Amino acid sequence: GYGSSTHSMEIYALQIQLYSRQKDNKKLREVFNTAMHVRGVIPHPRTLALIQELGGKMHMAAKEYEEAGKTFFQAFKSYDEAGDASRLRCLKYLVLASMLHASTINPFDSQEARPYKDDPEITAMTSLVQAFHNNNIQEFEKILRQNQSRIMQDEFIREHIEDLLRTIRTQVLQRVIRPYTRISLAAISKELNDIPEEDVESLLVSLILDGSLDGQLDQLEGVLIKKLQRGSKSGNAKSQDESKIDEVDKIANAK
Repeated sequence: GYGSSTHSMEIYALQIQLYSRQKDNKKLREVFNTAMHVRGVIPHPRTLALIQELGGKMHMAAKEYEEAGKTFFQAFKSYDEAGDASRLRCLKYLVLASMLHASTINPFDSQEARPYKDDPEITAMTSLVQAFHNNNIQEFEKILRQNQSRIMQDEFIREHIEDLLRTIRTQVLQRVIRPYTRISLAAISKELNDIPEEDVESLLVSLILDGSLDGQLDQLEGVLIKKLQRGSKSGNAKSQDESKIDEVDKIANAK
């Protein structure tokens, strides 16, 4: 009955820790799903928190950022209930997941999380979120530099900061290229805090491959040439004109 279910949760927690260390995400997911569907049992909140925290990391590894955010939030609440200081760590992970999900929801709108909003560990992360939502790359990279120890000493966060930088750069990149049919990689690089042009190229290639950007790279000239969206009549007329201009440019460049 009750005792054995509680005991089985303890065992699940141990198995999940083991699979997490071994990076065996398949088995980890099986045990996590089983543990989350155990009914009629009230495990110790710390046991539950541990399972949820590692489940959140599992979702992050699979790039399931929305699920990860929800699971970290549950872990935060369980640690909070246990009076365990690890709640702060899970709150940082929640903030991280919400940024990677490019979510517009502020994790600190919830009443459980609000009291921790001004904790120095957390303010570093929240100002990062602020810069992220404002697509402010300069500020984002500055906060990372200034809070090297607070943010980057956590190996799990450090692993995902690269993804974050890529996400924010992609968002800024999309905004920068929106008004243009042709734009040089050098101009984009300038807007992205002077990152190398090959990084700009790699971001553009990803966007073209996943279908978010209809265009092509002229690597010789170092420019992006966008195909115009087919839409309104005036849009069509314009696109023919524009493509003529592109052709003229190409011919001029070919000479």
